[in-house]
Amino acid sequence: MAKHNAIAAVAKGQFEAVQVETEKPGAGEVLVKVAYASMVTFDTSLNDLGFGVLEYPAIFGLNAAGTVAELGPDVSSLVVGDRVTALQTYKHGGRRGTMQEYVVLPAFQCAKVPDSVTLDSAATVPDNCITAFYALFDQLSLPVPITFPVSTPPSNHATPVLVYGAGSTSGQYALQVLHAAGYTNVVATASPKHHAFLRTLGATHVFDYASPTLSADIARAVGGDGKIPLALDAISAEGTIARIAKILSPQGTAAFLLPIKSGDNVTAGEAPLYWEIPADRNPFPPYHHTQICSDLRLCGGALWFLHAKRLEFILFQNEYLKENLMPKILPELLASGVIQPNRVRLLDQGTFKERVGTGLVLLRDNKINGEKVVVKVA
Repeated sequence: MAKHNAIAAVAKGQFEAVQVETEKPGAGEVLVKVAYASMVTFDTSLNDLGFGVLEYPAIFGLNAAGTVAELGPDVSSLVVGDRVTALQTYKHGGRRGTMQEYVVLPAFQCAKVPDSVTLDSAATVPDNCITAFYALFDQLSLPVPITFPVSTPPSNHATPVLVYGAGSTSGQYALQVLHAAGYTNVVATASPKHHAFLRTLGATHVFDYASPTLSADIARAVGGDGKIPLALDAISAEGTIARIAKILSPQGTAAFLLPIKSGDNVTAGEAPLYWEIPADRNPFPPYHHTQICSDLRLCGGALWFLHAKRLEFILFQNEYLKENLMPKILPELLASGVIQPNRVRLLDQGTFKERVGTGLVLLRDNKINGEKVVVKVA
């Protein structure tokens, strides 16, 4: 069987360029020739901590952009040569990570890329955009619009929705999706340097997350009882969860991106990571801490959890999103310009391994802000 190059964690704290077999796509799958793959903080946790590793080698990467090289049986939505952006979900223990020259993926996890969007930009889209879309329209139960942008705002368009950490890549997509869906009372938190940009993406109110008067500022902006009924925490560290707990309505729902980080930082470092909030650090009242399903939610209507690592089990249990989000909705959002890809920090110098190594350093040292690290693979 033919082989190709991949970059993978081979032991805790160690990554290498490895040769892996070029698989044939099975029923409902496609073989993608990868041109660009993006990196996320989770890649540093995978490498440095062994977090989420089922077996070694564990190939890095959640997102890829490239061209369809081969179709498996029963694939009618794509043809060979289509430009696509695609998502993988670690279902195969990292074997199908996207930081490799070829990767086999289910066709429903691939979206066609319009000619107006470059492949390096397209590599920033799937995990963060899908996470935002799923959080808003499944976990937070907002109605899915028939078309984007909507012609008529939904009846609940003035409901306050908080996007905490809106300057992050997931936060940026959440703002764009909410704006296109017609929501007019979107509250965002971010560093001040991002405020003007986030307003262009759809934020109604933007506040400095580090402000000592953050809770009072948000309360004045939303009016009423000053509480937020719906929130998406795009950072999901212990500190950010504690701040959201102060302003979330007792009947409210908040979505968090797993894993939960210790302390107050987006980067994991050597600190432990959690799939749920530790009981002794949970800032929510006891009635918000009814264990229902450890994989999906902790809540009496208060806490929902999601992450791309778990999309295999939660996003794709939603049959509507499975059949429509990547194959139909995302290509339309990109073609119409409703969704703008994240800004790219392109790594295209040195060897394949050196490029990935540079990305790990940038993410580990928190040198990326509002951008997506994209590695040239081809």
